[in-house]
Amino acid sequence: MRASDVFIYLDDVQFEKREFQNRNRIRGARGWQYLTVPVISKGRFSQKINEVEVDNSAAWRATHLRAIKLNYAHAPFFKEHLPGLETLYNGDYRLLADLSLATINFLKDAFGIKTPVRFSSGFKVAEASSARLALLCSAAGAGEYLSGAGAKSYLVPGIFSAAGIKLSWQEFQPQEYQQAFPGFEPDMSALDLLLNCGPRAVDWL
Repeated sequence: MRASDVFIYLDDVQFEKREFQNRNRIRGARGWQYLTVPVISKGRFSQKINEVEVDNSAAWRATHLRAIKLNYAHAPFFKEHLPGLETLYNGDYRLLADLSLATINFLKDAFGIKTPVRFSSGFKVAEASSARLALLCSAAGAGEYLSGAGAKSYLVPGIFSAAGIKLSWQEFQPQEYQQAFPGFEPDMSALDLLLNCGPRAVDWL
């Protein structure tokens, strides 16, 4: 997001169970653990991300906050961001998309990211896969698409070039930083970086 001129949320693509759309990892004393938001998915196999409802019958807010407080109480910037985290978890969320947006906005503000955002649902693009992404870029007036390297296995470069869109790969490699416990666990939630590194966190983005 920080490297982009415009960031588009893919909010109208299919929700995938057991992926990172409703969970992420934080660092604990014994390694990492998931923070998972329970969602209502039974019988809703083809629902889009912006249709997924949070299962608020579970006490996930208290569970998350307790885990964050337990594992980051001694992180250098925990106290500074605790009020914002408590406000985030005190919010009333029916849809997963609303919670996701609130979470991203919290991190955006904390990292000082000013990139404007849009939603794929607002473009009414019907195509799928590479064609969908290329058309979204064109609709947003973009000439370049920045993709994670993991997408090399399924994106079709020719579709982007045919649409006049440059396809660029972000070859991200985690850089070690001081975490709240000895050793370094890569691929944690951005929250781990924020609470441990504070204003200097952007040096690792």
